[in-house]
Amino acid sequence: MTINQAQLKVTDSTTDLYGVLLANKSLEIGFYQPTGTDPQQPHEQDEVYIVQSGSGEFVLDSKGQPFEPGEALFVPAGTTHKFENFTEDFAAWVVFYGPVGGE
Repeated sequence: MTINQAQLKVTDSTTDLYGVLLANKSLEIGFYQPTGTDPQQPHEQDEVYIVQSGSGEFVLDSKGQPFEPGEALFVPAGTTHKFENFTEDFAAWVVFYGPVGGE
């Protein structure tokens, strides 16, 4: 999985925000590249973001923290979260895993 492959998956997706690179049982690896705002809603599985590029603020359950490239961010299933005030080059790898409702 390369950055170029990931960006192509995003471009080819119906949302133009997120592309799936691998799906196997409860595991999904994707690439997230929103523009302007982050329209996410809580997800059914636990999730890990690995920031590829860009910076901004990550809000988890109404608590914000700055983020930068190379950071890994964990989101428990069902938790409200979003990226705010992010730079135009923001992109992140996304890993969904485990059962519905989280581990």
